[in-house]
Amino acid sequence: MNMSNQINRNNYNLNDAIIRQSQQIKTTNSGNEVKNNAGDSFQSILKRQLQNLETNREVSFSKHANQRTEERNIQISQTDMSRLGEACDKAEKKGIKDALVMMNDSAFIVNAQNRVVITVMDSAELKDNVFTNIDGAVFV
Repeated sequence: MNMSNQINRNNYNLNDAIIRQSQQIKTTNSGNEVKNNAGDSFQSILKRQLQNLETNREVSFSKHANQRTEERNIQISQTDMSRLGEACDKAEKKGIKDALVMMNDSAFIVNAQNRVVITVMDSAELKDNVFTNIDGAVFV
């Protein structure tokens, strides 16, 4: 088989696959909702995915932040975790990527987009400290 026949054959297979996929998509009577084979509309799938994202918006700690929390004996309650999450939300809404979050006499450097605490400092370390590589600060 020469190269041009192989290309034409591959294009045909690709076009055929696209046609088959488009035939599997069904529209509702209104024509506004596109459904997949399972009958779920695009809107319902999108809504479900967005809900999953919202529920999985917990703040996590990097290995370094976990070590610093233990070394410095910083206690973080579930309420504090919620407050850190809210601080991430506020920072993200303002376009802040890396934020200094001040809470309970402690400082948290947080990547707001990924919702990851990068490092933690207690009140004793805050004195005469310079914070670099942050875009903003949130006080909670």
